[in-house]
Amino acid sequence: MRFLVIGSGGVGLGLSAFLLKAGCEVCLFSTRRSFNSLTNYFKVDGIFGDFTFKYGQYDVIDSFENLRDKFDWVLITTKTYANEDIARQLCDFKDKLGGVNLVVVQNGWGNAEKFLRCFDKESVFSARIITGFYRKAPNEVEITVHADKMVLGNIFRKELSGQTQEVVDALNNGGFDALVSEDVDKHLWAKLLYNCALNPLGAILRVEYGKLAEKSQTRKIMDRIINEIFDVMRAYGYETFFKNANEYKDVFYSKLVPSTYSHRSSMLQDIENSQKTEIDSLNGVVVELAKKKGLAAPYNEFIVELIKAIEP
Repeated sequence: MRFLVIGSGGVGLGLSAFLLKAGCEVCLFSTRRSFNSLTNYFKVDGIFGDFTFKYGQYDVIDSFENLRDKFDWVLITTKTYANEDIARQLCDFKDKLGGVNLVVVQNGWGNAEKFLRCFDKESVFSARIITGFYRKAPNEVEITVHADKMVLGNIFRKELSGQTQEVVDALNNGGFDALVSEDVDKHLWAKLLYNCALNPLGAILRVEYGKLAEKSQTRKIMDRIINEIFDVMRAYGYETFFKNANEYKDVFYSKLVPSTYSHRSSMLQDIENSQKTEIDSLNGVVVELAKKKGLAAPYNEFIVELIKAIEP
């Protein structure tokens, strides 16, 4: 299989490593900032082992005009704020890509919809990933934590989720746990709860996830963020794997936070690197959905304003 991986950050390079290990062909779409480094090699190390791939074992481009072949799958692993631009470019070069399927591998909710302008619902899939990728250099990534299998499916046409089985098989063959699920939307909402509670607060206070659960003050803030998200979910009829906020918080504090205790969020890494964050696709989307239903989400709204105050 041939994959075009759009985004050469931690997730993009990490998944590319496992696909290459499985014998797939991979072409990276990179920003100019990383392009020169990636024309030499890229390296992934950490809890899954150490892997180095030299240029030639994979391809890399910095413009869609340089596309040379058609692909079976496109993985979208960029930051969510780039989606409008990426979607536009994919539309412009759709003929060169061929009859390709997309997998949106991003944090937040509402990302897959951005690609429906030129791709139908049958070819736009989503993935939830709970793995920590730390980008040490433009072409070097460390995998620091892996809390659960990657989940792939179709949020628009659930019965078509099985079409991602070949991607799942490739990832599994490369050594990265993945599975197909018709409930990928529930997985995405569970991940949104986790991200919204931990990512921005960890970035503001510049601490690891585990530290946030140790103080009553930060636990109170996270509790309120979670409560507001469940209010929004109920208003729209969305579901996850927990009956209510209290049931989720029991699992959150007893299992999820301890298993990722030492992880530093990608949002914190963005702030430290003076880069824009994904807050609009996380707590920001909760605020927007709440407003449309006339709901109040003051804790999510306040955390959005704080992040925007410290991002470049």
